[in-house]
Amino acid sequence: MFPIALALLGCNAIALAQTTEVEVPVSEEEALEEISPDESADEDVTQAEDDGLSELVFDEQTQSYRLVEDKEGDDWVEQPSDRENQADELQRLFGLYREALTNRDFLEADTLAKRVVELSIQLNGLDSHDSAKAITNLGIAQHNNKEYEAALRNFMASIDIVERIDDNLSPALINPLQGLAASQSATGRPDLARISYQRAIHVSHVNSGPHNRDQVDILESMAELHISQGSWDEATEVQEHIYSIQSRKLDPKSIDIIPALMKKARWQHRLQRYHRERITWRQVVSVMEGHHGKDSLELIPPLTELGKSYLFVSPAEFDYQPEVSASSGESYLRRALRIAEEHPDATWETVENSLLSLGDYYVLAGRPNRAAKTYEETWEFLTEGSDPVRLQARADHLEKPKVLQRVFPPKYYNSERSEADQAPDSFEQGTSSFMFIISPSGRVSNLRHIETQPVGLSEFSTVIGRSVRRMIYRPRMENAVTVATPETIYTHEFFYRPADVPKPPPEPESVTEASTEE
Repeated sequence: MFPIALALLGCNAIALAQTTEVEVPVSEEEALEEISPDESADEDVTQAEDDGLSELVFDEQTQSYRLVEDKEGDDWVEQPSDRENQADELQRLFGLYREALTNRDFLEADTLAKRVVELSIQLNGLDSHDSAKAITNLGIAQHNNKEYEAALRNFMASIDIVERIDDNLSPALINPLQGLAASQSATGRPDLARISYQRAIHVSHVNSGPHNRDQVDILESMAELHISQGSWDEATEVQEHIYSIQSRKLDPKSIDIIPALMKKARWQHRLQRYHRERITWRQVVSVMEGHHGKDSLELIPPLTELGKSYLFVSPAEFDYQPEVSASSGESYLRRALRIAEEHPDATWETVENSLLSLGDYYVLAGRPNRAAKTYEETWEFLTEGSDPVRLQARADHLEKPKVLQRVFPPKYYNSERSEADQAPDSFEQGTSSFMFIISPSGRVSNLRHIETQPVGLSEFSTVIGRSVRRMIYRPRMENAVTVATPETIYTHEFFYRPADVPKPPPEPESVTEASTEE
């Protein structure tokens, strides 16, 4: 969004449509707002039309758009249908843009967003909420295309427009601020991203109160930022705030508390508070049993998550927890499978998912023989009757490996360097690639480092490689048998400062030069 916005400030609408900078983070998709040009057209433009003004032009001296009088006098009258047609076309293009985002066709979304910006400015003027929204949407498309610098400029331009026509506490600032923070984080500036998120939260509080639910998306993004920096305590504090907002004024035993509890449990898992996670899932199961009974299909997801939580132990520096073993969770997963197999309303997808969850549990618990037996049972279940839909599910879920335990190698090279010691350099992005075999038990074997860019940071591959070795997969199957998957590629992206790359040693002086000096 930023690049287009800046382009708008320095060129006409046609030139704007020809620029190529556009992008938006997927996480911002829910924040999109539909453009309603007829409802929010700029008042000056409307009045100008009433007075007989006819053309929107860019003034190079004032660097702004303005309407000028028709040279032929008052006889010229704009046909109402022209504006209506433009408004209809704007809505059509915006609908196509949202559809492209939903389908993750970000290049198409980029092209459509540019056309929306151009038409919105023609219809509403540059300084309008609709044009600001259009520029924000352009930034979203650019972010998703990883054109982060372009997205940054457009998000900032949208913010500038809103501040000009409203003020610096306008609720219309929230969406572009979220996009700005996401792009700042993606370009290796978590410090700036934190400031942008904090400002978005502040604006939300000013306009909707400190307990409004609309701020939850911003808070979740803030928690993700803390996790990426290893700030577990700060992320936990944000998560607890989210739960307090979502559970506010709700009976802890009512069915309405379930969504808040489930989100809380998932965040506790992300934050490695596994003992607390188990307590929360038990609360979910208890509430559901009280409302739906002990054999309800509604119990399958929380029972599955509760069982899987026993595979993890919280780090010693976190809260105390009693000793647990991986086998402790098996009973919960088997109960979920029993409900799926016996309930008259259960679908074959429900049974399949319960079988896969049990097999995945055995893989993660280091019990490959039981895992292979459960996967074989799943294979046979999906093969029964040669139903093409179930055969496709078999191909998708069993005939290719699937990551069960992800790893999160360090995102920043030399990240312990104090920013207070020196003015922070701009970050650049590096990559480190590996090749390995996924064994029939789902483990990584024969790990080989392929390359690291820049080459001067190749030693960082040792740190990343240690993390990659801990990845666990659901193994691939052939003819109902788990088999190895060779030549699996894994690439990790990280950020570094240019100053982190070692400078090549100076070339030694030639013998001739040395002799001359003597």
